[in-house]
This record gives sequence, C-alpha cells and structure tokens, in this order.
Amino acid sequence: MNFLYYCQGEDGSLLNAVREQLGESHRLFDWLNDTDIPLKDIDAAIVWLPPDEFFNGLDNLTHVFALAAGVDHLLQHPSLPAEVNVVRLRDAGMAEQMAEYALYGTLHAQRKMQEFSNAQINHQWSHDISAKAAFETRLGILGAGALGTKVAQRLSLNGYPVKCWSRSEKQLPSPIQSLHGQDTIDEFLNQSDVLVCLLPLTEATQGILNSELFEKLPPGAFLINPGRGGHLVDNDLISALDSGHLSGALLDVFHNEPLVAEHPFWNHPQVIVTPHVAAKSVPAKSAEQIIYSINCVERGETPPGLVNRLRGY
Repeated sequence: MNFLYYCQGEDGSLLNAVREQLGESHRLFDWLNDTDIPLKDIDAAIVWLPPDEFFNGLDNLTHVFALAAGVDHLLQHPSLPAEVNVVRLRDAGMAEQMAEYALYGTLHAQRKMQEFSNAQINHQWSHDISAKAAFETRLGILGAGALGTKVAQRLSLNGYPVKCWSRSEKQLPSPIQSLHGQDTIDEFLNQSDVLVCLLPLTEATQGILNSELFEKLPPGAFLINPGRGGHLVDNDLISALDSGHLSGALLDVFHNEPLVAEHPFWNHPQVIVTPHVAAKSVPAKSAEQIIYSINCVERGETPPGLVNRLRGY
C-alpha cells in the first residue's frame, strides 16, 4: 500500500515512528515535505487535522487512519469522500493520561481546592472549609469507551463511587455501575457530584453540556470536560457557575483553539483552563496501533477502530 501522511503541528517524532514500523514494504509520503507525490497511487492516508485541500486528487483512496480517538474533524472534512473508511485510535497511551487528568479534577473538586485558593488570594485562614470524603463524592462519566472505562477504573480504585453512562449497553468491571439509554440519563446526572464528559462528538452530543443538563446535576456539582469543545455551551456553563448551581469546571477543549484572549473562561474564578493537554497520543504506541490496523486491512479483516459513520465514532 502507498500512504500519504499529515499531522498538524507535530515535531516529526510520530512520522518517524510510523515510517520505522511500516518498514520498506510500504511507501509513505509526507504531504508537507515530499515532492512529486503520486496522488492517484495513494491507497490510504495517515492524518491529524488535514487541511481542506488534503484529499484532492486522491481518487483511489480507500482508508484514512486517524492519529486520534476523535474523528469529528474528519467526518466533517469538505473533501473526504463518503465511501472512504475511517479508522481511529482507541487508546495509544492516552487512557492513562486521561485517568490522571480526571483524578486531578475530581480531587480538586472533592477537597474544595478552589475555595482554598480563593481564600489564599484574600489572605483568609479559612479553617472552616470542609470537604466530603471520596466515598461520598459520586463520579459520573459520560461515555464508556476505552478512555471512559480507564478513567472509571482509576477513580474507582481511589475510593470514588463511579457510574458510566453510554448510548448502548456496556459491560464494565465491578464495582463500576453502567447505565445506558435516554431512559437512565436523568438518574445518572442526579447522582453525579463530579461529571466527566468523554463522549464522541456527534450530532446527538453537540452542545450536550447545556443549561438543561446542568440543572439535573446536584447543587455544587463540578464539571470536567476533556472530550470535545463542541460538547459545551459556554454561556450556559458561565450562568450555572455564576448562579452557584455548579461549583467549578476543569476545561481542556474549546470550540476554537487556542482559546481567544478575551474569552471569559480565562478570568472566571471557578474555571481552570488547560490547553488541550489532558491526554496526548504517545508516538510509538500510536504508530503501533496504526500498523496493527493496516495489517488487519491487508489481511481482509475489520480493524478494531473502524468508524461507523452513522454513529460518528
């Protein structure tokens, strides 16, 4: 197979890892740096955030291997043909990092660290601030894929009661509770003191973190969103924070990145902003998973990360 590679903003380490693991039996072209690329001979692309014109001339393209778990940017790409198969990463070293990120946010909320930080700014010795124990802090995870499951396991091991919600039924290890379907989401939200959003971004989940959802969370709930910026209605979150219904938010993803300087999230006292760093793919692991998927395709098998375009993941 002949491959065309593009990864926005990378330093070359991922390209080198993919090239090394592909070996000499395949041809890999770098869209940015190679000249005289035989576009009509390209069978597959390996990409992250390709530009609008990237797929032009790739008339014989059959597969696109995404260098990420989320593929909404590809499914909405203006020049990607509908018949091309899209294969995504399932973990590639991201799950462990995501679990650490969610654990930090949960501890921050549980131990009321924002209140202590504000007290420090005001030179207040706020000895009366008290925190719930871990077993009293109910964690809810929207999404029960590879990342959501790993987060659930880590938080459960740290003593938090954990529930996951997903569109379809999932089998999760005990003591994690699994709920699925629209009939259970209100119950799930009502019992989530900390809510972590790890859903894929689809038409059904666009703007799911909105005022209607926030109202169903317990008073003082805390939001962690390392999923997709499109999940969140920004103004609805600010209103929920300002009203006191939500106690805070840890946000890693945004509608537009980098987050513009005038955005109110930067200066809101109950919001922590991180620059899309919750979980970065590990080059060697990403390359290993891409090569595994390529081998599946070449053997006529279905690769594990094959995307269902109707579902969006």
